[in-house]
Amino acid sequence: MGLINPEKLQYFHQNSFKMQSESVSDRFSLFSTASAETLEWFVSGSEEHNYAENSVLIDKEDWGKEAIFIVSGWVNVCALSSGQEVTLDILSTGDYLGEIAILDDFPPLERVVALSEVQLLKIPAQRFLQMLLKDSQLQQRMLQLTFQKVRHLYRRLKSSSQSSQRAFIKTLMDFAKKYGKPTERGLKIFRIPDPCFATMLGLEVSEIEQIIEKLSKNNLIEIDENSQTLYIPNLKQLQHFSKQLLVNQQSLLIPSKPDLSITT
Repeated sequence: MGLINPEKLQYFHQNSFKMQSESVSDRFSLFSTASAETLEWFVSGSEEHNYAENSVLIDKEDWGKEAIFIVSGWVNVCALSSGQEVTLDILSTGDYLGEIAILDDFPPLERVVALSEVQLLKIPAQRFLQMLLKDSQLQQRMLQLTFQKVRHLYRRLKSSSQSSQRAFIKTLMDFAKKYGKPTERGLKIFRIPDPCFATMLGLEVSEIEQIIEKLSKNNLIEIDENSQTLYIPNLKQLQHFSKQLLVNQQSLLIPSKPDLSITT
């Protein structure tokens, strides 16, 4: 994914969707234990925004101003390294970001770009802090989810020691389990661009292309480029395939036993 031309950004704000308190607790796990007062505070204090694909949602100077909640769509949390965009994470419906920058004034280096059309709810930093101070359950829930993010990062770093195929499949399965929607063709997720996968996993784009081609030939994934959709027909089969790759990899690392038989 190349650098975004600011002149081509398409941003628009509209009130075409209005989320109710009940929908907030259902869609965002952060609010699963929040009080009714907190939910009302969030709904009344948040603003609704739509962004077009490739729009910059958050830039360097925007961090710390507001907390952002993804109603729908897929976003790329990235950093610029030597003029190239490097993907740090991919987020989608139900995720939120910006809360760390509100609580910690350490300047982040990343920005967030829309991979698809995106609907967001934004709440000012001051109001977000007031919600946390008012609702101890919200504080506890955010702490739990923060620990989950740390474990997710640890698993991602750990997967870098695995083969490129297993690292890709593990990441793909994580996305499918978290965001996948059941359909007749299997679990449906957004077709994440190959460069995003490549920089996120420390691989070459050509490696990602080869892995996807192999998985497609084995009917483990189906891709519809027109709708930017990826289907996983059977998650268990994909997991079995990944385990078999590990077995094959380990067998190559086990030295063969020397032949100790005596010949005459």
